[in-house]
Amino acid sequence: MGMAHLVVEVLLDPPLTDEEHNRMGNRLDQCLEAHGARWMRSYLSVDRRRMVCEFEAPDAEAVRASYRSANVGFERVWVAELYKRE
Repeated sequence: MGMAHLVVEVLLDPPLTDEEHNRMGNRLDQCLEAHGARWMRSYLSVDRRRMVCEFEAPDAEAVRASYRSANVGFERVWVAELYKRE
């Protein structure tokens, strides 16, 4: 079974601090590994209130379960097709 590309949308209120970003990442890393998921990249809005993260994982539930296990909130997780410039 191949890996799927997953997108996670996060709304942040209050805006994300560097300290909380580090704590969130540390908690998530262990849970992602346990669920066979891998973080690829994130985009954080300049006002630090929205974040979009990309993962590779067996399925969307692996990423949802990772966020729940790490006690990190999210708005939605969805499977995406990857298009990129070669």
